Amino acid sequence: MERTRNQQQKGEIMLVDNHNMKIVTTTVPKCIKIRSNVELPPAFKLTSHRYEFITDMKVGESFEVNGDTPDYKPKSLASGVYQVASKYRKTTGKTFKVACRTIEGTSSNPIRSACWRTE
Repeated sequence: MERTRNQQQKGEIMLVDNHNMKIVTTTVPKCIKIRSNVELPPAFKLTSHRYEFITDMKVGESFEVNGDTPDYKPKSLASGVYQVASKYRKTTGKTFKVACRTIEGTSSNPIRSACWRTE
């Protein structure tokens, strides 16, 4: 369904539905100013993922996360690393593979986990 928007006097906006030709008129609040032809700024991301550093790892390098590593939890290592690797592959088109393993504890409650850059 396509709608067109026409600005009317006194802060009113008229929506015209091209299929059913229904007209709806609403009043724009005085605190809202509708502008035309405003350039959209480029999108950018202010924050980076805590495991973003893995993109600098070389094939064969690895690191471990345990209970003594502040701000890094063994339980969330795999999901965070795989997310960063996937994003890196999609944005660069380069091959980038990692593998995560539980070193100590169980897979549902790891005490120590590790990550390897495999490709």
